[in-house]
Amino acid sequence: MSRSYFIATLGCKLNQFDSADVEGRLQAGGFRRTGSPATADIVVVNTCTVTASADAQSRRLARRLRRESPDCTLIVMGCSTQLDPAAIESATRVDRTFGTGSGEGVARFALDRFGDTSSLARENSCAAQEFPIPSFPERTRAFLKVQEGCDLRCSYCIIPAVRGNSRSLPPAEIARQVLQLVETGYREIVLTGVNTGDYGKDLSPPTTLLALLRRLTVIPGLGRIRLNSLEPCTIDPGLIAFLADTERVAPHLQIPIQSGSDRILAAMRRPYKLSRYARVVETLRNRIPAIALGADVIAGFPGEGEEEFRQTREFLADSPLNYLHVFPYSERPGTPAAALDGKVAGPVKSDRARALRTLGDRLNFQFRSRFLGKTRTVLVLGAQRPDGRWRALSDNYIEMGVRGDAALVNRLLPARLADVTQSDTLADIAAS
Repeated sequence: MSRSYFIATLGCKLNQFDSADVEGRLQAGGFRRTGSPATADIVVVNTCTVTASADAQSRRLARRLRRESPDCTLIVMGCSTQLDPAAIESATRVDRTFGTGSGEGVARFALDRFGDTSSLARENSCAAQEFPIPSFPERTRAFLKVQEGCDLRCSYCIIPAVRGNSRSLPPAEIARQVLQLVETGYREIVLTGVNTGDYGKDLSPPTTLLALLRRLTVIPGLGRIRLNSLEPCTIDPGLIAFLADTERVAPHLQIPIQSGSDRILAAMRRPYKLSRYARVVETLRNRIPAIALGADVIAGFPGEGEEEFRQTREFLADSPLNYLHVFPYSERPGTPAAALDGKVAGPVKSDRARALRTLGDRLNFQFRSRFLGKTRTVLVLGAQRPDGRWRALSDNYIEMGVRGDAALVNRLLPARLADVTQSDTLADIAAS
């Protein structure tokens, strides 16, 4: 009898890849996906530990899924369990915990319980090109982890403790997986990593993200590649020139800033000053006018007074950025920032985060409004909105709704932006 699974994922695109890796392996072992944990034999929770609230959310989710499926085999994996498995195990009845990068272990445990372990033996004995590839529900966009870990030691960040130092997948293996994803039908492939811009420096011989992109963009049948977050110090003139000259890499970068105050950046142990960051984003906007530029920002870091917050808000308001991911500072025991003086009160952090999110909404509306009446290439995704339109994503990261039938799904098509409001973007597929 076919067994079923349900996967719930918290956190970043890297976690989405890790969950998709588990999903591909479970499907190769004969399991089928179900849309409800109540009907699943195996329930997997992929956790996040980037903040204390993410840890708490991971525990709450595990407890809720156990209530909804009291007889399931509950597996909890990921960053939170890598850091503190006991906290998850004490929160609810868990059958097994795994840390990061544990796709094969999760699949083996599931098959030991319910399946045929010979399928895993066959997997491990096959040629590399026969390994199961990650499985993504909409089957239009795929995430591919090309780099893991981080050599930066930002004072607030716990991620190096759970994902280790920077290490890269060999370029030939990445090219093989991209070709496999293209042949499977994925039209957009998002390259992910903890510090993707560091790609290749650990390999022998060393290589770079730019060299990898040059190799991948000539793969036959490729729709487009999208990059994940890049640290500002990894974006050099050669990479910018390549992005300006290719249509196979989406014009979109997320470049963490974290603060607009040099004093706070130093306390965060960020390896740049604000002037360096400004040069990077201004050069990108000048060379690639339509590019989407986003940033991560931390509100209320220890020592951030009204003046430092004002500097951050004013820099962001005048910058080329067009969307913000804002996080109130969350203290992580074991990080250097946890010992800093000048803690910011919780209500103040919340107010500052709210103000920055409002600013981010305004910047995003202004950016989307620039393209009203203009045409961008969109990927039509495999999900419909409540208004009956299909969800679509432009090359420059504008989410929108388009009219049409299911034949549009998983196609890269020109779309004319017909309406832009504070909360939505509508477009019409252009006549071919």
